[in-house]
Order: sequence, then structure tokens, then C-alpha cells
Amino acid sequence: MVWSTPPEYPSMNPPQYAACWGAELHGGVGCLPNFVPGKLHFKNNFCDNCRDLIVVPLAQVCALSAGQAACFVNKRSKGFWNHAPTNLGGGQYRIINNTAGCIGPWLAIFREEPPHLAWSAHPRSSPHLVHHQP
Repeated sequence: MVWSTPPEYPSMNPPQYAACWGAELHGGVGCLPNFVPGKLHFKNNFCDNCRDLIVVPLAQVCALSAGQAACFVNKRSKGFWNHAPTNLGGGQYRIINNTAGCIGPWLAIFREEPPHLAWSAHPRSSPHLVHHQP
């Protein structure tokens, strides 16, 4: 949903998008207002809009080699971003495409520019965007 001017809210409290993990990638644009995350599964942390599609800049996505996949792992603690070890360039990242049913290499989405490492070849042919469904 796109508004030319923000809607008026009776309580003067705008909707909260921070609960949807998709907001970590795109600032809440397109997230459903007042989303409440579920439990148990990764996908339950995304609103219905973000479960359908999340678009991120390709420059923030790196395909991992087998060796890198052993070093860049998602922590089981609450939260979207993981912190890369300083000896691997630091920064915040999230690993995707890493479950049993996924095809292709594990992918790291970085919050900002990825560290300058010898990454595998880019995973997609598109020069601009990667589409991933959580």
C-alpha cells in the first residue's frame, strides 16, 4: 500500500512496522501495520506481504562457498541480524537459502556493504535485485 500523504490515525500513534523482520531489509515499506510475529518458524517473523516477496539490492547479497558457510551462520538468538567475526570483515548479515529444500548456494544478505572477501560467483543473473521468499 502506498500513500501520497500518511493516513490519519485516531490515536495519533502510527502503525508499528518494526515487529516484521522484513522491515529490517526495507524499512517497513509494504509491511502490514501492527503485525504481531509468531513463534517457532523463521517465516512467522514476517508479515503476509513480506512472506510473499522481499526485494533487496544485489550489492548486499553474497553467495557463500562451503568454507564461508561454516563461518557465517545464523544464531538462534532472537533478532534478524547476526554479527560477522572481525577477522571476516565484520558487519551484520543474515543467511538465507540454507534449509534442506533450498537449491543453490547459501546466500548472505548484509545490512550494509559486504566485507571485501573472495565470494563465490553471484547467485542470480539479475544485476540489481534478488527475490527471496522466507
